[in-house]
Amino acid sequence: MPAVRPSRAPQDAAAWQALDMLCRLGLGLAPIAAEVCALLRQLVGADAAALFWLHDDGQPAGFHHEDSPASVRNLFLNEFHLFAAPGEPNIVALARPDGPRVGRLLSPGAAHYRSNSHNLLMRPNGHEHTLDLRVEAQGRPRAVAALFRAPGPGFSDEQAARLERAGVSLARAFRTGADQDNIAQATGHVLLDSDGCRPLMADAAALHLLQNAHLPGLGLYGATTADLPVDLPRHLHLRPGEQRHIPVPGGLLHARIHALQPLAGTASASGAAQWLLTLQLQRPQQIDVVRRVLALPLTPLQREIAVLAGLGHARADSLALAGVSNAALKKHLATILDVAGANDWEGLARTLRPQPS
Repeated sequence: MPAVRPSRAPQDAAAWQALDMLCRLGLGLAPIAAEVCALLRQLVGADAAALFWLHDDGQPAGFHHEDSPASVRNLFLNEFHLFAAPGEPNIVALARPDGPRVGRLLSPGAAHYRSNSHNLLMRPNGHEHTLDLRVEAQGRPRAVAALFRAPGPGFSDEQAARLERAGVSLARAFRTGADQDNIAQATGHVLLDSDGCRPLMADAAALHLLQNAHLPGLGLYGATTADLPVDLPRHLHLRPGEQRHIPVPGGLLHARIHALQPLAGTASASGAAQWLLTLQLQRPQQIDVVRRVLALPLTPLQREIAVLAGLGHARADSLALAGVSNAALKKHLATILDVAGANDWEGLARTLRPQPS
């Protein structure tokens, strides 16, 4: 008698919930890109996954790819014009709203296999098949998700349907008005000259942050601080005296250019002796709350209740937010507190959302 294969339903249900919980934080896809790619690969079935988020004009603003070599990342970021010709199956083409939301590359024509996108990006990654999804929110394309497979069987219509289902959750990542509670993770500095804001020197932390930001024009894998582009602030869309948060894989990159006090007799036309670019990776704490909740042995409903505490909601509000009665909440909360090692709702919140030391 053949062995009975265990059902994947429980694992899939947990993965769908994890995807939706992370996206419902409303932080965009960049800060949760690694988690989302891993979940999409699990839910749909693929060798690798990638996410590309977009500027308002539809151009790539950044990306996360699970397994591309450094040389391929550098090429994509620094030489995007190679993939922008008409007919290229690039991110801009896949994001256009004049075609299907999912599966444009399920059955590509011969031109696809002659394209730079296939021969310079996909093949060096070991990929032959692509399943793509356009993510829309607020009436416009916001991101492209792509799953990849090595030579062999391609993606099925069923897998395309699963990716399209995931798109409902991915769109929720772009809801407006989400609060952010960021924890600083790493800080680096770049010294800029007085008049042209050209990089003079940078510490290793700054180079690492710029390498892993995956921003257009900043393909810096294998580079040294001497290889920073002379127009680095332009690539960050930043001018002297300004600051901004840039969505990057793993969080938000806070970039700020501020003047150093000039020494006597050294002031230039800009009024500053030099400028300092400070870079700090900040991780939204809400992501860690969801990860801690998902790691607990709870039912799906209990996870929904627990995450409300971790995200700072009052116990009274959780009745309507979780859609349960007071009696049901009391019953489920007893289990949650026992599993989490907390005494009450406030203690659960502290357990799931510890304050930085």
